[in-house]
Amino acid sequence: MRCSRFIVEMPCKRRCPALFINIRDFGAVGDAVTKDTKSIQAAIDHCEKQGGGTVLVPQGHFLSGTLMLKSNVNLHLDAAARIVSSLEEQDFTSADSDGQALSDGQGSSALLCARHAERISVTGMGTIDGRGELFLEPEKQDGDYVLLPISAFRPKMIDFEGCTDVLFRDVTLHRASSWGLHMTGCQRVTIHGIKIMGQLRAPNNDGIDPDCCKDVHISDCHIETGDDCIVVKTTQYGAERYGACENITVTNCTMTTHDSAVKIGTETHADIRNIVVQNCVIRDSNRGLGVWVRDGATIENILFSNIVIETRLFSDEAEIARPLRWWGKSEPIFITAERRSEKHAAPGIIRNIRVDHLSVESEGGVYLEGSEDSVIEGISIRGLKLIMRRKSGYPGGLFDTQPSIRGVFQHDVPAVFCRHAKNVSFDDIEVVWAGEPNRHWSHAFSGESIERLSLKGFRGGPAQAGSSAVELKDVRELSVEGCKAEAGTGAFLSLERVNPDQLFVVGNDFSKAKKAVRFTDGSEPEYFAAANRMPK
Repeated sequence: MRCSRFIVEMPCKRRCPALFINIRDFGAVGDAVTKDTKSIQAAIDHCEKQGGGTVLVPQGHFLSGTLMLKSNVNLHLDAAARIVSSLEEQDFTSADSDGQALSDGQGSSALLCARHAERISVTGMGTIDGRGELFLEPEKQDGDYVLLPISAFRPKMIDFEGCTDVLFRDVTLHRASSWGLHMTGCQRVTIHGIKIMGQLRAPNNDGIDPDCCKDVHISDCHIETGDDCIVVKTTQYGAERYGACENITVTNCTMTTHDSAVKIGTETHADIRNIVVQNCVIRDSNRGLGVWVRDGATIENILFSNIVIETRLFSDEAEIARPLRWWGKSEPIFITAERRSEKHAAPGIIRNIRVDHLSVESEGGVYLEGSEDSVIEGISIRGLKLIMRRKSGYPGGLFDTQPSIRGVFQHDVPAVFCRHAKNVSFDDIEVVWAGEPNRHWSHAFSGESIERLSLKGFRGGPAQAGSSAVELKDVRELSVEGCKAEAGTGAFLSLERVNPDQLFVVGNDFSKAKKAVRFTDGSEPEYFAAANRMPK
């Protein structure tokens, strides 16, 4: 057994020794046949006992079961290095070195673990390979349905709990069999420049899961997964031990998924707050940005800005008989507060969500819905261009609020849908219906049971010529300013059970519509028609 020390230049200009250990010096072979778990762990343990340093994984394929990273240790993978899952359940443990149970997500064992460690890192251009494809039925090229697991044993790739000052940089996580990078109750985490290359048709292979974490910074990452790329959550296990999840930033990432690119919830056993997602590109995905509350907590202070989103439908009715199916119907933005089931209490609270400057092309519309139990509040969307375009060939005509009482149900698909909401504003929104229409597409905007709704600078017509562009029901305190009707519009505004005394309509261009405002009861109340450009 050998180790070496090399000299690093410190800011203070003093020359200080730093421990540098090669796992081959502890017996690791790296031939993709020999199990190197004990050798790698011995190198990590020795490094920790010496006060910390760098454990080098050099060129080679190092077969391994569960590894436990320790405080003050940097696990560094050279570009040609690969830590590879052994696939054998007996090589993985569901308890840490002190015999304490690991957290209980999608399988409690993992390839790389850490427990209550400080100042730990995983760096380098090398790869951690979960070999996830070997846990699933063979992938055929004639569909995009969910591949079914062939084994109940599917370990996570990385599972850290209760750790502080954590760094992931440059590494590639390849084909996790379950969750990719799960952190429970961790603080001061930086994830920079990593690549997550999951199997796009695999279930449960999330990319990055900050669970009841605080002060997490995710930047410049590329993520491809079958399940959610980045999901901020508060599981029951994590909430009981670590409380809220807060102060999370996601910047300059590119994402592709058959589920949600960025998801907040659905597990909400403690509060989630102060989340910023900006300067990202989401492509060829089922959903773009999602916020779910289901388990009684509060989600608040969420900012999404400067994001390009491309969504499409994936298999639904065609594969309905299969036991697993994708969640979502191509919604670029999805916000929902609904009971998880009839046995569950009120879902919780969603408030203060700000969406700013999005360029979107999708088959499904923006979906914003609370419930009688929980009205979503303080939703603002500004600077959105939404191009509705068929991509997949699937029929659509469905809403999907899973997990929920209603699940998947038939519904027409407006470009923007909003129900059970309060203090909602849309500013500078453009809706374009492009290419071959979908027969289920309907209005540019459909709203119901909303208190204080503002439409400002809204441009767009109906999907079906002659229909209304904006259809509203049970809306109190409605303001419509600076909006523009498109050719083919019947009535720009169709209003049902909307009190004209609470209606402010001014500065709009209704000239291309057949009718500016239609009240479904046939009445013609005054709504400041002189302050608008009216149909001829």
